[in-house]
Amino acid sequence: MKLALAGYGKMGHEVEAAAKARGHEIVAIFDIDKLLSPEALKLYAPDAVIDFTQPDTVVTNVRVCTKAKIPMVIGTTGWDSELPKVRKMIEEAGTGCVIGSNFSIGVNLFLKIVASASRLLSVADYDVYITEAHHRTKKDFPSGTALRISEAVLSGFTSKTKVVSELKQGEAPSAEAILISSIRSGSITGTHTVGFDSDEDAIELTHRAKSRRGFALGAVHAAEWIAGKKGLYRFEEHITEILEG
Repeated sequence: MKLALAGYGKMGHEVEAAAKARGHEIVAIFDIDKLLSPEALKLYAPDAVIDFTQPDTVVTNVRVCTKAKIPMVIGTTGWDSELPKVRKMIEEAGTGCVIGSNFSIGVNLFLKIVASASRLLSVADYDVYITEAHHRTKKDFPSGTALRISEAVLSGFTSKTKVVSELKQGEAPSAEAILISSIRSGSITGTHTVGFDSDEDAIELTHRAKSRRGFALGAVHAAEWIAGKKGLYRFEEHITEILEG
């Protein structure tokens, strides 16, 4: 495949390496010094664009790619409020797009484990919490992955109905709420923990990313899979199909 990268930070470099390792060609790289444009896409004619940029550039990049009829993979997080607009553009253009709060294959299998554990523990007398830790420069909190994990918990834990990520001084979370706690420090790649606590014992499930390579590899798999498809897909919902090719 011929791939174009939108964003050439740490993740962009990892995606480039992962794509080349799988035999793909990087035909163009777009960043702050070379913005994505219809003219550039026409010139380079990539089979897909993989976006790891900033939340405030996603809608613009989607608009450019849909006009050029180029499929996308979006790994950028923190733009959830714009999802209806993005979905509409993709559906009207008849193009394909895979989005993901986290393209790590391990994380997405972790979501399935969490959902299953939540169903099992919901019938016992456990409370549940989520913690997430990332590098100091990550701008959004809680992480998109933590929010997806909270959805997995809510799908099985019947006593919980909502998620909170901030509390006022002197305020405690309500019994029906799951509290997500965020840490931003150093160069942490990404650690997510779901804890189930009772008076008798505690159970913790943790996913700890060792490097960004796993995220990059998942994004490349998604780019391979979206070719020829129409519509917007969540990586975690289609991971089995994507991995099977």
